[in-house]
Amino acid sequence: MAWFFKADSANWLKGPVSLENEEELNATTFQTYVYLVKVGKPIGPRDVMRGANLSSPSVAYRNLQKLVDFGLVVKDNYGNYVVKEKVGMKGYVWIGKTLMPSFAIFGFIFIGILITEIAILIPHLVVGAGIEESFWLLMVLTIVTASIFLIQALRFKRKPQNINPSI
Repeated sequence: MAWFFKADSANWLKGPVSLENEEELNATTFQTYVYLVKVGKPIGPRDVMRGANLSSPSVAYRNLQKLVDFGLVVKDNYGNYVVKEKVGMKGYVWIGKTLMPSFAIFGFIFIGILITEIAILIPHLVVGAGIEESFWLLMVLTIVTASIFLIQALRFKRKPQNINPSI
């Protein structure tokens, strides 16, 4: 069972909520949802098809109906769809209107740590002071950790898993 947190709600501190209906969002439905969040205004199925790079308006319509069924999207009186509520999904973090894999955030944190380590290392190299072997080990571990997180983030972004949202 997948979990999510409400991104725009004060209730997110209460913890994860699960979806009673176990249908999953496939990659194209997920792509449709992300596109609707990025647009941020009501749009029709044809616009969704073009913007989310879907194969036909019927695919866009089917994905929009799934999102309406999940309660993530609402249809207005003109037949346009708009995101009802932006939700966080397991393994992803919203930064503004951009959905990033959580691995990327951790990778950037470790890059920041690596930059700090390099800033500490440079004065020691300039002065010719001795550097402990444990510091070199720390730098190697930081580089490896940052690399692993960033590679996983790229893999996660390119090949989205089936995601199960809930409200």
